[in-house]
Amino acid sequence: MKRERGLFLVFVLILGICISPGLQEAHASGLSPEFSGWVQDDAFLLSDDEEERLEEECERIYEEHGTGVYIVTTDNFGGGDIKDWQRQVFSMYELGSVCGGNGVMLAVSMAERDWGLVSFGTAQDAFTTYGRERIGELILDDLSDGEFYDAFSRYLTISGDYLTAAEEGEPYTQEHKYGEGWRIPVVIGAAFILSLAVSLIIVLSWKKSMNTRIRQSGAMAYLREGSFRLYNQTDQFLYHHVSRTKRQKQESSGGSGSMHSDHSGTSGKF
Repeated sequence: MKRERGLFLVFVLILGICISPGLQEAHASGLSPEFSGWVQDDAFLLSDDEEERLEEECERIYEEHGTGVYIVTTDNFGGGDIKDWQRQVFSMYELGSVCGGNGVMLAVSMAERDWGLVSFGTAQDAFTTYGRERIGELILDDLSDGEFYDAFSRYLTISGDYLTAAEEGEPYTQEHKYGEGWRIPVVIGAAFILSLAVSLIIVLSWKKSMNTRIRQSGAMAYLREGSFRLYNQTDQFLYHHVSRTKRQKQESSGGSGSMHSDHSGTSGKF
């Protein structure tokens, strides 16, 4: 009996030694021991409905492109470089097993207001350095304002666009910029011309309806005969005043300038 009890204690000790590093690593990651789905909101930044809608969009992107698109939030990732922490999370929870190792992860840590965007596998072709920094520029205001659902939704929309462009052989780069091409100026210009034309038609219509007088050849035709006589006319210049105001220089917000990128990841503050 004592021998069996001793063997049991040895088994429990060995089991504890094997399990404890995994638990410590999970605790150090700043996340709960379990990672389920595409969205891991351990900082509780989203409502249940918001998280469900984001999950559905992530699933749609995965089914269309075969790439995992992840969103991770935590109260505190533990310090250092959030990109390294994201790579640890991706490996520790074996997130690549679902998507063949091809994925992208947006992470937010609230302690020091850090965000990071890291791509894995073939997703690196779609999420170039320019592409990742462009996403940072486009979601930074929403993150700063605490509009996390809007920021995450926009991230998913852009991710779908990036993956489509890469599949078509034209990933977004400095030479092929996202949302900065000819389409936006053309749309704005067309809207301006259309609104100008509509305004002109309305003004001409009003003017025509208000024109009830018969036009005369000169101003004197509008005066009653003998009611006005001008004997002398002079113009005297009295004052000259010039006002100058110093133009204030606009300071850059420095949002994109605080980003840090390596071959597969970009991080910054919000």
